Amino acid sequence: MISKIIYSVIFSLIWCGSAPIEASDKTEQLILIVSKEHQLISPDEILSVEALADELGLEFVLLDDAKGLPSELTTLPAIYFQNARGRSKYYGRYKNLSRIKNFVRTAKMFHSSNDTSLKKDILVWQNQKAKIYAPIKVTALEGQEPHDFDPVLFLQEAHEAIASGMQKYELRQSDEQSKYARSFYFNIYPYLDEWDNLSVTYELFSQYNCVKPVSRKMEPLIPAFPWSQREDGFNQIGQLIEEDILRYIETAINGDAFVVVPESMQVSSWEALGLGLDASNSSKSNRRFRAGTTLPRKWKIEEDGASGDPLIIFSFLSPVDSYAGEVTAVEGTINLDENYSFEQATGSFSVDIADVTMGAEDFDDSVQNKMLKRALFPKAYFEFVKVEGANRKLVTGQIQQLKVHGKFTMMGITIPVTAEAVIEPVQEDGVTKLEASCQFQIPLFEKFSVKGPDGPSPAKDILQFYMKFNLIENI
Repeated sequence: MISKIIYSVIFSLIWCGSAPIEASDKTEQLILIVSKEHQLISPDEILSVEALADELGLEFVLLDDAKGLPSELTTLPAIYFQNARGRSKYYGRYKNLSRIKNFVRTAKMFHSSNDTSLKKDILVWQNQKAKIYAPIKVTALEGQEPHDFDPVLFLQEAHEAIASGMQKYELRQSDEQSKYARSFYFNIYPYLDEWDNLSVTYELFSQYNCVKPVSRKMEPLIPAFPWSQREDGFNQIGQLIEEDILRYIETAINGDAFVVVPESMQVSSWEALGLGLDASNSSKSNRRFRAGTTLPRKWKIEEDGASGDPLIIFSFLSPVDSYAGEVTAVEGTINLDENYSFEQATGSFSVDIADVTMGAEDFDDSVQNKMLKRALFPKAYFEFVKVEGANRKLVTGQIQQLKVHGKFTMMGITIPVTAEAVIEPVQEDGVTKLEASCQFQIPLFEKFSVKGPDGPSPAKDILQFYMKFNLIENI
């Protein structure tokens, strides 16, 4: 009862669920949408998200489902970031503030799309408006090998028997998975002893962390059963795993818990909820040049200590672009040629692998050390080779669009990369700068043998980079 009273107080202070949202001088918003009936997110956690919005200079909007929800929402709570350029949904645990912060910084640079991906031989639970997926990975049989053993047939039979033991999930040959779906992955580890008794252990993973399991049963789920009764045994295991998933959805305390949106929920547009996008708020500050301004030839990346925004954002391609991160520091220089153009310019950039972050410590450790082998290869580099579209002098008041061909080096491997870049000379507080943005992609799996997240190819195999930074005179 006390919790509900506190909840009501929180909503009375910052709630916008029953009235149109008043105009704000802030052009960017962090939106938290919760269920009015099911209070999964506590008052303290709401206040923590509001404090994060304030830290990031965003307007905080708290909304519940009393007046309906946009049609695409299938589970709550939900978090969005929006500005004049678009709206992005956060995919992650609502308690992970550092991940939310990382998400906002990514969305500021580019908004995610809402593509779907085709899943095959997948367990799906259609629960009201929500689809909840459960991809199965049955590992190779360990221990003894039965007579006339067919490993491919065994994995197929185990998969089907586990699915048959579930009541809410059904095994579908294919299904279009949207980015609004929820997923739980589980690994099955079968072992056959010398007496032909089969035992099974398993691990359950959240879609938001494929490194650390949320449930681990390293003791057999059920007593070992005879090899000849493996179908019945896997049926029981499927039932137990489904019960584990249902229990976890309701009781997870790490920010994974959620409630589904019922089919009967009233549909309300973002505009009807007072959250339509307003492109009129995208104006830039005055950046006119003083008369007689000349541009230097030598430039270096400005440390972005004031805003704290990342200089590089990276992600996989849609529909797995919610797997995104940032690089918090970059070093680099550009030297224009004698004609003050980029035609014969030289340049190089470097980043410390230690500055690569996914917004979660366990992810960062896995990415930096296991995937990118930070101890052996502490830095990554990009070096200019040739610049196209740069056959004119860089002057104030003009934007140049360039194609920069270069060499990208990571993990001791160097590959050719082409970056699309935009350069604009600007002046801020009397200081002349080059405002630069660029984007490029690398074939992560093909060239570096680094596996991406669960998802379709080539989306999970290609990493895209977005860079936005200022250069100042290199004296």
